[in-house]
Amino acid sequence: MHPYTAPMRRVLPVLLLAALVSPAHAASVEVPGTGVRFTVPAGFVKMPPDILKLKYSRGAPPTAVYSTPGPGWAVNIAFAVRRAEVPGDMAALKVLLERSVQGAPGFRWESRGVKTLGPRAWVVLRFWVQGADAPIYNDLRATPVKGGLLIVTANAAKSQYPRYVQTLSAALDSLR
Repeated sequence: MHPYTAPMRRVLPVLLLAALVSPAHAASVEVPGTGVRFTVPAGFVKMPPDILKLKYSRGAPPTAVYSTPGPGWAVNIAFAVRRAEVPGDMAALKVLLERSVQGAPGFRWESRGVKTLGPRAWVVLRFWVQGADAPIYNDLRATPVKGGLLIVTANAAKSQYPRYVQTLSAALDSLR
């Protein structure tokens, strides 16, 4: 047996697993059932179903979540289609969504408005809330889709905010 064969047999499965779990480059994906696409940031992976159930055990879980890999799965971009009657006017939708988030503990606005990305108008709400052990930054985007409202949220703890704010904003600005 060649002297490098045994070590390579141990290393090769680890390298293959890393390639499958952790994309090196940003990738464009479709939000299930919406026709909306976005670019997953480099290094983010789709959260496994068992982790999704644990992290989102209260209420209805999102359709899909892309995250920095475990064990903490700390920085997330989540997608959910909520069956709801959506106002036809984006200004009215913005007001409705503003009211829905303002009651959270430690709530503080960063910015809010309506932005056109590709062919769609999106409500954009950026704000802080108090998490279980630290402030959490949230970038929420919402747009009407067939059957309801597509809500996309990106969030990071205050300690990770400086490192990820531009990455999260660019990913959400890639929504088309």
